[in-house]
Amino acid sequence: MKYNFKISARTLIQTTLLSCLTIGLKVASPAAADTLRVIADGDMKTADPMVTTSWDTQVHAYLIYDKLFEMDEGGSPQPELAEKVEASEDLKSFTISLREGLKFSDGSSLTTDDVIQSLRRWSSRDVTGLLFAGRLKNMTKIDDQTFHIEMNGSFDVPEALAGITGNPAFIMPKRVATNAPTDALTDATGSGPYMFDLSSWRAGQTREYTKNPFYVPRKEPPSYYSGRKVATFDKIEISYVPDPNTALAGMLTGKFDIWSAPPMDSVLALRENPDLVVDKGTPAQGNIRPNYLVPPFNKVKAREALTYLIDQSEINLLSVGDPQFWHTCYAYLKCGSKYGDDSAYTGHRGPADYHKAKTLLEESGYKGEPIVILDPTDAAFDHAQMLYVAAQLRKIDANVDVQSMDWSTLASRRISKKPASEGGWNMFSSIMEGEAATSPLRHLQLASNCENAWFGWPCDEEIEKLRAAFIEANDDTQRKQVAYKLQKRASEYLPFILTGESNYARVHRSDLEGFNAAAPRLYFWNITRKSN
Repeated sequence: MKYNFKISARTLIQTTLLSCLTIGLKVASPAAADTLRVIADGDMKTADPMVTTSWDTQVHAYLIYDKLFEMDEGGSPQPELAEKVEASEDLKSFTISLREGLKFSDGSSLTTDDVIQSLRRWSSRDVTGLLFAGRLKNMTKIDDQTFHIEMNGSFDVPEALAGITGNPAFIMPKRVATNAPTDALTDATGSGPYMFDLSSWRAGQTREYTKNPFYVPRKEPPSYYSGRKVATFDKIEISYVPDPNTALAGMLTGKFDIWSAPPMDSVLALRENPDLVVDKGTPAQGNIRPNYLVPPFNKVKAREALTYLIDQSEINLLSVGDPQFWHTCYAYLKCGSKYGDDSAYTGHRGPADYHKAKTLLEESGYKGEPIVILDPTDAAFDHAQMLYVAAQLRKIDANVDVQSMDWSTLASRRISKKPASEGGWNMFSSIMEGEAATSPLRHLQLASNCENAWFGWPCDEEIEKLRAAFIEANDDTQRKQVAYKLQKRASEYLPFILTGESNYARVHRSDLEGFNAAAPRLYFWNITRKSN
């Protein structure tokens, strides 16, 4: 059957009108050339989105790469580089055709050879990709424009390929995608609306992106990540500004256009400025990520002790502040989402219980060894969460070693599987963006597949069986039943420690149109400046 993408009659009418009216987007002419200047969330250390899930690398990747499918504003996958897909009723067989005339940023043709190799690299690394690989029967080329995917069981391939976070299924040239997913790329030839000169870039520098002259946007109007992507700015500059006061001054003086992750005190200071817009940004599930390979948190009782130390109201007042930006939540899938169920949680709720926490930590076998906490001082939310947890641990006489660093250093450090005493670690603070946190298919941090799991490497056979059962469920009723069991099991095993849900505040200049502050990974196509 033909895959039922949600393109309404109204959308088709809009598409025709947009084509006739120069797409209805204020595409900057050469005379109105402009630069979009962004304050990054951190300092990008690697440009390869398969090597890391770091926010800055992913934002970089969305500028220079495209995907076969992208999510629309209704949460449905839509063709992007793909032209169409024909799927069997049982979702085991997919024939995917590419749009004609696709090229990479070096002018070479984009073919199914590139796509297949890119998907092989993706599926050996990404948490959803690993689920895909485990069910893949074969993936074969039909011709340069068409290829076929055969699965051993039902699997929504377009939804998996449209995943926004984790290690998204970006399409690269075959020669680039042959690199092992652990080896950082040295070639940034891409398939997206912008280009990046990797050879001249060094960590810590402002990153400059220019238009990809070979990129051909879709004709459909934009919808979230899907549809038409127009490189409206001649240049995009993304800068790492670790000092929040410098960043604040830059926004007030007009030096920068977008601040991707301002601390809450800066948000409050900017809220009344008529030249700036403060957005609630993307919803996110806050959490503490323990290391499951080394003591003491390789024992469930030590992880349970953390739940008795965390009062979600306290930690969010410290890490977020303004109550309109956060709420308590004990669901392992996003509260208020289709599958999120707060009632499945069987663990501790509410105020801290220090006596219970201390008892559990002792029962885990903890003997006073240093607990190494990775503290990113340039990430306000994570920094506050880590200081709170450190203070709570000290109240039960734990030996706490808070090691301060910037977020980019943390992103490099967290890959270590060594004992904490040998340069490893015991915990760090993280978030799971709301879109990915709604589904067991895409929830990066819920996956507990041992060595293939996200940093911390939780390992639980029951969680993995339930994730597989969710994928194989026949309808939403079954999926909700499985999702409940999965969240109940997660509250027992604790693949991460819940700290509540909040919104990542973002600030942009009021003369910008088309900026989506709620996107889990910011994208900068289709943004225009009113003055142009």
